[in-house]
Amino acid sequence: MRNEKWIVSGREHHGGTPMAKLSISHFSFLIPHFPVCPLLLSFIIYHLSFSPAGAQPLGRYRADFAVSKTDFADSIDIEWSGEQVYIPVVIDGQQYRFLLDTGAGQSVVFDGTPLACGPSRGGIIAHDATGRSDTVPLVELPPLTLGTLTLTGCQATVQRVGATGLDGILGFDLVNGGLSMQIDVPHLRLVLTDRPVTPGPADISLRYRLNYHVPYIDIEPFGRCRERVLFDTGSTQFFAMNIGRLDDVLESAELSMKPNKMAGFIDEGRARGSHVIGHYGAEHYGDVQFFCLEALQLGDYSFTDVHCCTTQGGSHLGAPLLRFGLVTFDARRHRLLFQPADGQQAPFRVGNRQLEIAFVADAEGRPQVGLVWPQGVSYRQGFRQGDIIEQIDLRPVRTLSQFVRWGFERGREYIFTVRSSDGQLRNIPWVRIPE
Repeated sequence: MRNEKWIVSGREHHGGTPMAKLSISHFSFLIPHFPVCPLLLSFIIYHLSFSPAGAQPLGRYRADFAVSKTDFADSIDIEWSGEQVYIPVVIDGQQYRFLLDTGAGQSVVFDGTPLACGPSRGGIIAHDATGRSDTVPLVELPPLTLGTLTLTGCQATVQRVGATGLDGILGFDLVNGGLSMQIDVPHLRLVLTDRPVTPGPADISLRYRLNYHVPYIDIEPFGRCRERVLFDTGSTQFFAMNIGRLDDVLESAELSMKPNKMAGFIDEGRARGSHVIGHYGAEHYGDVQFFCLEALQLGDYSFTDVHCCTTQGGSHLGAPLLRFGLVTFDARRHRLLFQPADGQQAPFRVGNRQLEIAFVADAEGRPQVGLVWPQGVSYRQGFRQGDIIEQIDLRPVRTLSQFVRWGFERGREYIFTVRSSDGQLRNIPWVRIPE
């Protein structure tokens, strides 16, 4: 029996009114080693505005931290796990594990931890990907050390949820504060420098534009479609496209009767459901398009056989791009450079599998099937949108958090007991196949 990778929460970017905002990513939890399932985006957008009389004053976005060196190029060891980059950060003599997330405009720490107890810098009204909102604290962090480099005066928002083994998030404020950054996953290192960046002969150079303090670049996913996308290392999905934008392109190609507009786009079906969880709840139920790209174009380089699905938020490229080469952000010139890794030659075959099934929390916090790909193994095995996971091997599962932390062993069969929307119970077997 084939195994399946299941996404249990995602991240998605939503635009908003033309006022000053700050995007902070909301990471997701992924059950590893089911065959297909990228992590999807879910941004938190912070509205910087006046607060009511008597309320906590609202803060403002800042990236004017102080750096302990000048004329430096520091190399920092990183961890590459689950298609994401983790960085060791030392604060007050203790080492912490932070996610590197270029989709976060500001760094993040979690409520109830020592890092959340720094001096207050006000509050920020946060709107998540589902449209829900809350006011979250903004604090100043103690001096933090990356390798031999110490940063003083960094700010972070305080969020209420975190993942097991994750202490915080380093956002794009590193680059916005003037540090150029090279992410070198093939050699497991991060390079930070205040020196000018010189492109190499094999580098492609793309201008990035800041929107809510995070970087956007232009790509060509298929045919004559040109798309502005966020480059987000906090997402484990190679590429996702906004559903409204894709539908507009499809409609335009049909009306113009010019099929070459959709050259390289392969329809893999459509379903309705929900596969994104924001800080304050799941996204709205809606259409999701599944598709494959024959050749996604990033500058002069092509990435082939890319399986994708749409989001209700903004289009984005995710961290899996880092498997194929080095990505450098030139802070001075606002350029993104991509250099193929040693032994990698264009076109680069991605060869990822399609998203099979996604889980969200229902109104009572229980794990629920939010989305199932109709052409996938999960659907054929009997999973349906709206199913509630009641038990695994006769052991009750009461919350999504409990489900996320379940210790699934490779090669062992599990029996999922699910309750359908009409109240019927079904048992569905699943085996996690060894890597």
